[in-house]
Amino acid sequence: MKELLSNAVAWIDLISPTASELDILKNELKIPEKIVEQIARPSDNNKMEFYSDFFYTILHFPIWDEKTKNSQPTELDIVVFKNYIITVRYSKALYPLNELIANCENCTKEDLGNIIGDSTYETFYNIVQALLGFSTRQLQHIEEKILAIENEVFHYQSNDNKKIIFEILNAKRDLLNFRRIFLTLENAIIGIDYKGEKFWGKEAVPHMLDLISDCNKVKNSIEHHTSFLNSVEETMYTLINNNINTLTKIYTIISFIAWPTLLIISWYQTNTTSLPFVGVHFDSYIVFGIALIPSTLLYWYLKRNKLI
Repeated sequence: MKELLSNAVAWIDLISPTASELDILKNELKIPEKIVEQIARPSDNNKMEFYSDFFYTILHFPIWDEKTKNSQPTELDIVVFKNYIITVRYSKALYPLNELIANCENCTKEDLGNIIGDSTYETFYNIVQALLGFSTRQLQHIEEKILAIENEVFHYQSNDNKKIIFEILNAKRDLLNFRRIFLTLENAIIGIDYKGEKFWGKEAVPHMLDLISDCNKVKNSIEHHTSFLNSVEETMYTLINNNINTLTKIYTIISFIAWPTLLIISWYQTNTTSLPFVGVHFDSYIVFGIALIPSTLLYWYLKRNKLI
C-alpha cells in the first residue's frame, strides 16, 4: 500500500490487496463490504457506480502484453471520496500509473498538489488522463507497424506474399483487440460529466468533459488506423490479383500459340500408315518444321496487331 498526501488530497494505491489491506478499506476507510468484496478480485466488466458520499468504478485499459504480443485488458479499480481517492490494480502493467506515482514520491507536498491536483476530481482526471495518453502512445506504435507494412506493399515482391499477409493479419488482430477493449472503456466513461457534477459540483464538469473528449480522440484514431490498414490490405490483394491476372494472360497466350504445333505433333503420333513425309530423309525435321509454322504465324499476327 502506498499513501500520497498533498495539502488537499490523499491518494492510496494498492496492488493485489491483501486480506489486511482489505480490512483497512472496510473498517478504517468505511468502504461498504460489497464494494470491498468486488475489490478483492479482478472483474471482467467495466462499470461506474455512484453513491451518496463516494463512487466506485472499474476500468479496463488496453495494455500491450509482451508474452501474447497483443493488447490485453488491464484493470484499474478506483474508489473516490470527496477528500481521498483509492486505486486498486492487480498487476504492475499500468505503466503510466507507475510513472505518475514515481513522480509523486520524488516531490514535495506542495509539488504533489500540482501533480495530482487540489481535489479528488482533479486526481481522478489526472489518473485517467495519464492512461488515455498512454493509449494514444500505443496507437502510435500500431500506426508505425501499418506504415512499415505499407512500405513493404509498395515495394512488393511476389515472394513476399506470405510474410506481408501475416504482418497484416497480426496488425489487424492487435488493432481489433485494442478497439474491443477501448470501446468498453469509452462506454463506462460516457455520462461521467453529469454524474460527476452531481458528486463534485459544477467545477468538475470541464475536467470530465475533457476525459470524454480524449476518449473520442482515441476512438477516432482507432477508426482512422482501421481504415488505413484496410486500405493497405486491399492494395496488397490488388497487387496479388494483378500478378495472377498477368500470369494467367501469359499462360493463355502460350497455350494459344502452342496449340497448332501440339495438334500437328499429336497427329503424327497416331498409329496410321498414311502420314505425309514419313519415311523420307530427315522426316522428323520436316514434320517439326511444319508444326512450327502455324505457331510462328500466330505469334507474328498477335505481335503485329499489338495483342501481346
